[in-house]
Amino acid sequence: SSKATTTISFDELPMSAEPTIDEFIQMAHLFHYDITSSDIVTFWNEFAPGNNRLIARTERTHKNSQLRLDCREIIQVTKLKSSFFSMEELSQTIFSIALIVSSSLTRYRAGEGEWEAALRNLLLNQNTKEEIFNHFARMSVDKLHQSDAHILSNLAFAYASIGFKPSLEDGQDFLELVAMKALEIKSDFNAQDISMMLHAYVSTSNTKLPKGPPAMEPRFHRFLADHVVALVDEFQPQVLCTTVWAFAKLGIDHTELFKSVTDHISGIVIDTLVRFTPKDLSRITRACAISQYHHPELFKRVAQAAIHLKDEFNAQHATDLLWAYATMGIEEQIFVSFAPIVAALLDTATIRHISTIAWSYSIANVDVPDLFNVHFVNQVTIKCAKKNVGVESLSRLHQWNLWQTKEKMRPGLQSSLQDSCYKAFTSQETHPSKFQNKIVLYLLSIGVEPKEEVVMDSGYSIDALITVDGRTIGIEVDGPCHFIGESRCPLGATILKRRQVQSIDGIELISLTHWDWIKSACSTEKKQKRAEKQKFLRDLLGLEDKKAVDSHLTRTL
Repeated sequence: SSKATTTISFDELPMSAEPTIDEFIQMAHLFHYDITSSDIVTFWNEFAPGNNRLIARTERTHKNSQLRLDCREIIQVTKLKSSFFSMEELSQTIFSIALIVSSSLTRYRAGEGEWEAALRNLLLNQNTKEEIFNHFARMSVDKLHQSDAHILSNLAFAYASIGFKPSLEDGQDFLELVAMKALEIKSDFNAQDISMMLHAYVSTSNTKLPKGPPAMEPRFHRFLADHVVALVDEFQPQVLCTTVWAFAKLGIDHTELFKSVTDHISGIVIDTLVRFTPKDLSRITRACAISQYHHPELFKRVAQAAIHLKDEFNAQHATDLLWAYATMGIEEQIFVSFAPIVAALLDTATIRHISTIAWSYSIANVDVPDLFNVHFVNQVTIKCAKKNVGVESLSRLHQWNLWQTKEKMRPGLQSSLQDSCYKAFTSQETHPSKFQNKIVLYLLSIGVEPKEEVVMDSGYSIDALITVDGRTIGIEVDGPCHFIGESRCPLGATILKRRQVQSIDGIELISLTHWDWIKSACSTEKKQKRAEKQKFLRDLLGLEDKKAVDSHLTRTL
């Protein structure tokens, strides 16, 4: 009987020299009353994916209903015995079971034993998953004080990997409690521990960084980032690329992290190319583009690596890479080299991929007729007809169509699709900045009457349009958001707008930058400062005679 009392130790159970998972489960089921906590930890560890010692080779002869009952009993025994677990044993068990769940092997596999399949499917059941992981979380909370860095990283990784948020009795956030405990022993963490914590709190899309009590969140950000900076040589390239990408995606500002990681990657990417994947290269460049972190040398070296690995890129990674180079206004050989790869990916790419790639090439102004041909246009037409396309994708296609039809004098999109793209492009709301509003007031103060947010034939909206001595002049008020970080290098979108407005709408375009405006007046006295800025604008626009100034505008300025 399975309920018979026995003094046999788990290690002494009659198993073959190469025990199967079936044998482990059967023995655990038959002798569970005398199994120790260590035995249970061993069992789940051996059962977890990646273990090559256990060989499932038993014939499928048992009834499924009985198997489910037996497996359910094993889970119940694990829960019962867990009250005797040390914190280390508890974390190891949680980690092993989480690996089973996250593997998502819900269907029968060739060679999989019947007990293995039954237990795996039971764990993948949502109710069972909630039952066991909620139980383990509650058990862990009472023992968190026994945790070291390795235990905490295992716990965080396990729950994040299955996207499960435990329901604690007092409503507390389990991952938040783990994070707070990590801050107490932050000096004990090594590179591997931090890698797992990064996966749990930063890299995994279905988790969020813990909010916690006031000031805890930025402290936790610094804890993770500072360890990466200090131990940057000890991390795998994939971890580093994913880390900066995740920090950028979450909008976390940590300049030292970006500098340390990008400098490190820049130094090793060519010599250790085998350690990088297309995903790594696209993520590190995308991270810089999102955060507008200016590192030309990194982009130069990554371009060399990406060209070497170009045949391994899929549509997503190629799109992200080209978007990053275009956004940062970098015209590398990469656009020419990737044209055949992109052409081969068109059939499987989504309309978002295609529109982003088209926009990127428009910015780079790299002419590749073998890519942007009839087949490309047909793919755009087919994919746009299959689903509702977002405003961003249609707007990017409009800019590409301008590039092809107006700048390169080539056929573009079908007329009906052109209309849809134009409407999407011109439908986006404009929000004048305080800087722009200030410039308009100054223009009025020198006798110029600007028209604001004028939509040109190209579809672009100009901040201010004026007429001076018969000349039509567009003024773009370019604040910091138009440039890469703190540099004076314009972003790709700014480059494209400047080029297309001048070449397509045929007007003179003046970029009034924030740094030129700041240095346009040296005086600290308000009236004199205003006069200097007015003179700066007159000189910029070629106005020789001082115009009458409205007294109300003067007071406003």
